[in-house]
Amino acid sequence: MKKQSLALAALLATAMSAPTMAADWFVGGAVGAQKNVYKSSSTAADSVDPGFNAQADYWKNNDTNAIYEVRAGAYLNDNNRVYGTYSYNSDDYTKQQSVLMSYDYLVGLGASNKLNWFIGATAGVNHTSPSTDHIGSSNNFVWGGQTGLMYKINDNLSTEIGYRYLRQDVNETNQFSISNGVGAVTNVTVNNSLNDSQQVYLGLDYRF
Repeated sequence: MKKQSLALAALLATAMSAPTMAADWFVGGAVGAQKNVYKSSSTAADSVDPGFNAQADYWKNNDTNAIYEVRAGAYLNDNNRVYGTYSYNSDDYTKQQSVLMSYDYLVGLGASNKLNWFIGATAGVNHTSPSTDHIGSSNNFVWGGQTGLMYKINDNLSTEIGYRYLRQDVNETNQFSISNGVGAVTNVTVNNSLNDSQQVYLGLDYRF
């Protein structure tokens, strides 16, 4: 919990320290692709001699599928914005629903300020629902950062392309036993983890 608290506190402190004028509220959405990195390991040990007969296997899988986002927030001034995002992603292993809080610092590129580069931080909660019944759903802390380019189409519409990295804390361990029919039992331990996710997205926002 210490890491989670520090990340959230840093994000809120950065946003609150930004000099504010009359905020411009906005709503929007985005679609893109999310790559999830899964790691798994399994250990099988015979109950007669667990140390001698133990066998371990390790594997890693990457899965990339679509991500859908809706968001709302405010431009505090020309260089600072804060916003909340709900996102949905589903692949062969899990369904993920995230609620995120983000802060971005924007840098105008050119005299017109229509094109902006942004960089920022994100923290929130990810609800993970595995595709197998052997692993339960869980809520996990996620944190990371994003960067990209935002283009102001007119006073109300803007579009952006961005990249976001999220560090995940998903780790599940399951144990079960298999009988070989002659009295011996093999004890199996399976560990599954979702280490991180990477997103590339295209968004459109409406500013009030």
